[in-house]
Amino acid sequence: MPKIEIPLKDFLPLAEMDNTENLEKLLESLKAELDGLNEETVKIELNDTNRPDLWTAEGVARGLRCWKNGAESHLDSMADPAVHIDVHSGLKEMRPFIAAFTADGWTVDEDGLASLITAQEKIASSFGKERKTAAIGFYPLDGISFPVSYGTSSPETRFRPLGEETEMTLSEVLEKTEAGLKYAGLLSDFKEYPVLRDSSGAVLSFPPVLNSHATGRVVSGDSRLFCEVTGTDWHTVNLTATILACNLEDRGAVICPVEIRYPDGEVTVTPVLYRDTLTAGFKEITGVIGTDADELDIEALLSKMDYREIEVGEDSVTAVMPPYRRDGIHPRDLMEDIVIAMGLNNMEPILPSEYTVGSASSVEILACSVKSLLVGAGCEEIMRPILTSFDKISIRTRTPEPPIRISNPMTAEYGVVSNTLLPALLEVESSSGHAAFPHRLFTVGEVLCRIDSSLCHTQMNLAVSTGDGDFGAVHSILGIICHLRGLDLSLKPLDDSRFIPGRSAAILINGEEVGILGEFHPGVLESWGIAVPVAGFELPLESLRV
Repeated sequence: MPKIEIPLKDFLPLAEMDNTENLEKLLESLKAELDGLNEETVKIELNDTNRPDLWTAEGVARGLRCWKNGAESHLDSMADPAVHIDVHSGLKEMRPFIAAFTADGWTVDEDGLASLITAQEKIASSFGKERKTAAIGFYPLDGISFPVSYGTSSPETRFRPLGEETEMTLSEVLEKTEAGLKYAGLLSDFKEYPVLRDSSGAVLSFPPVLNSHATGRVVSGDSRLFCEVTGTDWHTVNLTATILACNLEDRGAVICPVEIRYPDGEVTVTPVLYRDTLTAGFKEITGVIGTDADELDIEALLSKMDYREIEVGEDSVTAVMPPYRRDGIHPRDLMEDIVIAMGLNNMEPILPSEYTVGSASSVEILACSVKSLLVGAGCEEIMRPILTSFDKISIRTRTPEPPIRISNPMTAEYGVVSNTLLPALLEVESSSGHAAFPHRLFTVGEVLCRIDSSLCHTQMNLAVSTGDGDFGAVHSILGIICHLRGLDLSLKPLDDSRFIPGRSAAILINGEEVGILGEFHPGVLESWGIAVPVAGFELPLESLRV
């Protein structure tokens, strides 16, 4: 979970607190814990991965202020954009999205600068997936002439990177600087690289790697800032910019939007003012919370969670989430915030009216039996989330059936529900090249599959892969399982886009076709950065039931 460390002399004024008394209890309202406290700093661990706004000093302070004082206004006084950024078409397959704003009127001090850097690192590394879906840059505004252009440039383009003594080419930045070596993989598939320039031609930055030393170095005393966020996921880029704009506004800056002009003619004004609206019925609230909704001051409770435009009707409540939040997708999310505002410790416990004895489900008993056999065959279990990305399933692994998409995901990284477990094994294999071979990996988990064009069903699947192994290696593992469980195993030829033609087969257990087995196609392995042959199979767990 994300952890942040904040100087108390910066944090207490932001949170409008005189001291740290009751801080540990107050942090519960933010799903946060006190990780350490001394006379100079406070360390906080955040337990909510859906709230990147809380991964900053300003976000935590804002949450505590609203808890005490009620909802605040955010970005309500922004004027129309006075400047713009032109986005070039060459970025479409590389890093197509950008959001930006300017901030004027807050003079950066040492603590504020440290907070900017911390927010930049925490959000870009976690929410931004190590700068892939979102990377952040801050600049002194007075050194920039608009319009700014966001386009591509030759690897031989020269500029002086931030913190370096001399000019370097973009290629040299990737090969010789610490940041370049760390993030070079994000640009390894491209012949040109993204570059931000102002209207004079000066390089502002080489996203997502480094700012320019001449135009991208913010220091204490600066009072006019330019902020940009670039990335591969539109939602992540724009929410990141909105969070940062709210943070700087909380410190006293006046935020001015920037117009983004895309090559297809689309125009976006950023930061985006999100207005996610949730509605929940009183009957449902009462049923979930256990307290009569009519007896609650719902408007006051939601105000403590920074909701706006709260409308309490005869049998339901509707409210708008603050613009820096996009984690509300269901009425239960509204109810959760009501419960948090009430205080979890203030809820009256209700004892169950019936007592029952629990036991493992039949599918879990089956899973344990199969796992024991696999461990005995020298395999290691991995566990991965059921949510993943369309890219990992359909593009990189070439899975024939498309996965079920989530209509409003927090990030594209978790934008679909897995319909196969094989990409999870390949993802682990892609980062395990340093480990001694062979690798025998397996995972058991839920997948969501289509029965036809309109119906979906969940099932428990088993997937196994062998690194530095061939068809025979993974076939032998499946054979061990079937033999020990007394099942009849046979194969029949079946081509599949994930596997080498002629090196894949349908799995038949007791004569019924249930799964797929084969050697992964070199194109699949290359897309995952895997340098050794890998074979694998997948089948429904229930097909192994005796």
